[in-house]
Amino acid sequence: MNFYGRRGGWFMDRGNPLSVLEIANTGTLDLRLASLLWVIMERRASVLVAAGPSNAGKSTTLNVLLDFMRPEVKRIDLQADDEFQFLPGAKPSTTYMVAAEFSDFGAYIWGDVALKAFELLTQGYGVGGTLHAETDEEALGILHQYLGLSLPTLAHIDAIVTLRVTGGRGRDADTVRRINSVSLPIPRKNGLSLATLARLTPNGNDIDIAGEKELQLALAAKLNIKADRIAPEMAEREQFLRRLKDEGKLSRDEVRKGIIEFYKSH
Repeated sequence: MNFYGRRGGWFMDRGNPLSVLEIANTGTLDLRLASLLWVIMERRASVLVAAGPSNAGKSTTLNVLLDFMRPEVKRIDLQADDEFQFLPGAKPSTTYMVAAEFSDFGAYIWGDVALKAFELLTQGYGVGGTLHAETDEEALGILHQYLGLSLPTLAHIDAIVTLRVTGGRGRDADTVRRINSVSLPIPRKNGLSLATLARLTPNGNDIDIAGEKELQLALAAKLNIKADRIAPEMAEREQFLRRLKDEGKLSRDEVRKGIIEFYKSH
């Protein structure tokens, strides 16, 4: 696969999914990164959440990202034998397909169903899912080489979020989960480049977010966000999340309700 240009302690509880504020409290991300992800997902961005090991928090992170989307977006949960019966009458701009995992193992989404889902991106639909891959490049490589997606189709993926999982210090220490990188696949004349918007620092404790100019260039090119809107939108959303945290509204239901109210006021 050819790329050109610049390279830029919790488990999934299906009965009680975590909120962005709860995973922020574990150190998985900070509120500034959460605000950047909110700005991206508010545009109904198609996103992959990737990590190498199982139980890395991929599904939890994907659900957190989906909570940032506008309430009018209709979520369609894909099945391994999906016949896409939702398509007649569906509105691409408000329809978002979700895959528990893109994989050729078991009853996950692969083959014709996965190909169809990604091809629908070219018609304006959105898709989000998880994938076993260590890096953003590996995630794209798997979809290109093993699923058979073309580079022009891969270019319709808006963002890739990778996770890093490490063991805590001491025999009884909890596993440490961190967002490792956030990148945007950018179409180029001879392939794709990856614009890295955020990356975990070498010490594994902090997230470096790209400078304002880099964010403007990447987000304007990929998601058509006006350059002068990015910084104020991030600041407003970070402030809103911090207020929810200060008020003790940490559960997923409380955070989702807060996000809906935020959109109603805008």
